[in-house]
Amino acid sequence: MRKLIVILATLLIAFSLVQPAHADDSIRVFYAGPDGGVKTALELAKFVLVDDLAQADVIVLNGVIPDPEAVRARTEEGAGLALILGPDLTEAQVAAATGIPLTLTLREDAVSLTSLDVDDPLTTEIIWNGAPQVRERFEAQTPLSSVQPLVTAYEDGEWILWQARPNEFVVNAFLNDANPQIQEWGYFNYLVYHLVERAAGRTPLSFAEYPVSPVPHAAERNFLWAILGLMLVTTFAAFILVRRHSLKHPEALDQIVSDRTRFEVREEATEWEQVGFHRPLGGFIVALAIGLVLFIPLIIYQNLILPSFILPSAQALGIWGRVTQFFNLAWYFFDMGTSVAFIKYLSQYRVNDPRRGIQFGQFFIWWQALSGAVQVAIVVGLASTLAPRSAYALYAWSIAIHAFIQIPGFYQVFRHAFNGFQRNDYSRLLDLALSVFVPMLVQPIFVGLMYAWGKGHPSFGGAFGGLLGLGLAAYAAELTTFAWGLYLYRRVGYNAKVLFLAHFDWDVVKTSFRFGVFEMLGSAAWSFGQAAEIAITQTRLINYTEIWGNWGMAQNFIFAFNVTQTLNDGVMPAISEAISSGKKILSQYYSAMAYKYNALTSAFIGAVLLAVAPKFILGSTGVEFQRAALYVIPLTIWGAFQFPSWVGDNVQLGANKPWLKSILVFSEQVIRVVLAWILLARFQVTALIIAYFVGLTMKGVAAYFINHRLCFPQRFYVWQSLLAPILAGAAHFGILSLVNGLLWKGEQLTSVLIFFIGILPSFPLYAFLYGLFGGWDAATLAELKDSVALTGGARWLARWGFYEPTALGARLSPLNNRFPISIRAAAMAEARELTEEKVKL
Repeated sequence: MRKLIVILATLLIAFSLVQPAHADDSIRVFYAGPDGGVKTALELAKFVLVDDLAQADVIVLNGVIPDPEAVRARTEEGAGLALILGPDLTEAQVAAATGIPLTLTLREDAVSLTSLDVDDPLTTEIIWNGAPQVRERFEAQTPLSSVQPLVTAYEDGEWILWQARPNEFVVNAFLNDANPQIQEWGYFNYLVYHLVERAAGRTPLSFAEYPVSPVPHAAERNFLWAILGLMLVTTFAAFILVRRHSLKHPEALDQIVSDRTRFEVREEATEWEQVGFHRPLGGFIVALAIGLVLFIPLIIYQNLILPSFILPSAQALGIWGRVTQFFNLAWYFFDMGTSVAFIKYLSQYRVNDPRRGIQFGQFFIWWQALSGAVQVAIVVGLASTLAPRSAYALYAWSIAIHAFIQIPGFYQVFRHAFNGFQRNDYSRLLDLALSVFVPMLVQPIFVGLMYAWGKGHPSFGGAFGGLLGLGLAAYAAELTTFAWGLYLYRRVGYNAKVLFLAHFDWDVVKTSFRFGVFEMLGSAAWSFGQAAEIAITQTRLINYTEIWGNWGMAQNFIFAFNVTQTLNDGVMPAISEAISSGKKILSQYYSAMAYKYNALTSAFIGAVLLAVAPKFILGSTGVEFQRAALYVIPLTIWGAFQFPSWVGDNVQLGANKPWLKSILVFSEQVIRVVLAWILLARFQVTALIIAYFVGLTMKGVAAYFINHRLCFPQRFYVWQSLLAPILAGAAHFGILSLVNGLLWKGEQLTSVLIFFIGILPSFPLYAFLYGLFGGWDAATLAELKDSVALTGGARWLARWGFYEPTALGARLSPLNNRFPISIRAAAMAEARELTEEKVKL
């Protein structure tokens, strides 16, 4: 918490240095119109507001024209004009004020904005394809050819902003109480300033140079650089001191367990110390049981509470989604795979040399701390210098704040340690904490505070302030999860202190990098694909910020499929432990069961989301997010078929062949990016869906056959892992669709109700259907029962929500035991042998 307070104070001080300076206070402006965004923008620019038309250098009219003839007379004398149309204006008034004959047609349909390819600063300094949609406006038409349209509607070419004469500009979109989303846009204040400067015959400052623009300026940059320099010095000094202490005390590495009594009761005497698939399965059931309960409030929070009440801005949510997506590439690169190497080698060496496994954890921590300080310095430097002068100007502060997550960078160490020790219940709890329930606790606090701060600082605005709050909340979530992980680690009896020492040698460093670099390249290839997708859509996708906000809302539902990764994350160290000890049949069993449970879970989630998600979005969110109801359907189908690719990745990592993952992930991303590049201009967001499907399908199929040949023989049991899930999912979808037809009324209450029914009460029904369609044999059903017993506080829910219904379906099924997992007996024999080989901690 102390670190969070320091970072929050640092950023608030930096923001407080923003001065509402101005480029030119000699311009006198006559303004007529309501108080609101336009007038605030004029005040921020420090233009001199006058009440007499005769004294004005520029006339700004927002929805009203008090005296059209007087306005025209003053402009003919040399005054500039910035006319913003409004619903109460008439064609005669506008024609009299501008001297241009025209017709006006009232329009209220949503249109996306795009600039014409003309050499004008208004089209180069402002990134119009990132602008929010506008709705209330006049469509203007004139027989004159001398006027110059600058910004038009993407859908039909309708003028939105046009230049009547060199010093006269007309905005067709209403900016009184209408189109609030455009007035929250980060470029809005600059747009008003730019129009006035141009109307006065001046050359405006660039967006990056304009002091009111929400980007880092000189004072903020200098302050941030000073803080980062101090962080670099203190981090490297701390490492030198800890390294010296560790080398003087090699015996400290023996103290992996600090509380022998706790360890014997909570670890050594439990099934968690016995080798077998029950360990990753037990952790998965913990995540599934708790995740199903939490997924309902999570979706309600992400798709109703957050966008409707806490941060009602699709563009802010879209920008944050793109920032986190883009920077996965940087974080994966600097991680160099050390986190996955820690998990892999801790599980491998736990059998016969746990001291060495702990050294991989030590290296992970200090690599993260040292490289994290460098990462933040580089990223903040780029964000504060280059970003403001690029198409990513509005991202600058979000990027800088997001970078601070890498200080100190090792907050997930206990989650990784539990993964390596295969204490999968605690590892999965930390997964859920970081990604589900902690964000729901901290986001309302930090986003709410920063939204209020932005409202009080109009150069940023409420939406932009809330965007910054998302960054602070992300750091708070990391820190909170770290603190809980420390508590759980000590609760089991492990010694947390030994992880933060520095006993590792060069062999550990080289081994970690040898494995980790290839793993990093695979993960970085995925992140590169995400970053390339952003770069492509930034220039080719019209209305990309709002589209990305809708896309992000739809992706919130697809996040549900990630619950299967909680199984895969446990399978990887299990395979590593088995294959490094020569247990190939056990490794084969792990991968076969991973396919089975991934398919079982994906079919359920897919059926529920197809039946419920579009209706929930339509009934619970505003007009800004209606496109998400369309996006969620193909994305759900895509999400349901992700698991073969994910299982393949973890087989490759566990088998110590991370280079295979790199090659296959890179190939998938090349296919996806090339298809998006080719198709985006024509098909817009549909191109991304096509690219996703083609790339993922090819990778999943290729991974299975390549792993079979190069890692160890693979087995895929078609009935249990494909046909039974499809049949159960199809039946489940049909039942839910009937229920939805009876209950859903198109508003928030029934939308929440059908979502609740789909996720929680309906899972026992799906489990029953899976058993009824022959998804089990006697041995795997018994294994499920044993795994349920390991779920602790989630045991009751896991038993009655999963095991008992599916066991009932199996008892009633004529297909039960017809399609068994035939290698299980041999695999369990190898598991017992491996358990006997493990050394005592």
